Amino acid sequence: MTLASVTNVTIVEADLSRAEHQDALVTMLDAYMLDPMEGGVPPSEQVKRDLVPGLRAHPACYVFMAYRDGKPVGFSICFLGFSTFNARPLLNIHDIFVDSSLRGLGIGAMLLARIESKARELNCCRITLEVREDNRAARGLYRKVGFDRVVVGANRVAMEFWHKPL
Repeated sequence: MTLASVTNVTIVEADLSRAEHQDALVTMLDAYMLDPMEGGVPPSEQVKRDLVPGLRAHPACYVFMAYRDGKPVGFSICFLGFSTFNARPLLNIHDIFVDSSLRGLGIGAMLLARIESKARELNCCRITLEVREDNRAARGLYRKVGFDRVVVGANRVAMEFWHKPL
């Protein structure tokens, strides 16, 4: 398959009031969670039921869908945050996924370009994301489109992503 064969891909900002966007997102979340890189476990029925209403209730959520020939093939869920150091908004890519059979063809780059366009429209100072250290393909794509590890200060100390489950 060549890059020319994916020219029939469209990226849209999802309207989660539309049933077809809701269904496409849940379908893509299922594929994303089943991916071995994400643990290989499908979403629970509760997650499938609560995902769209939860995202719709979130005041700063942006969802982008990739379609090929009218079929969903990827998605991204982003959240607007705020940089206190820059006194401007930032856009965090919380999830990004492309169907495994279509990876390497430019769809992820198309999603990232659409996200960047939205971030510029929102006057964001940056786009953030997290990526597994062993996900070479994703890291390569992110570097190719301008992302890099976060480092701070004159000594360029690397930042880590931490969490506390509740």
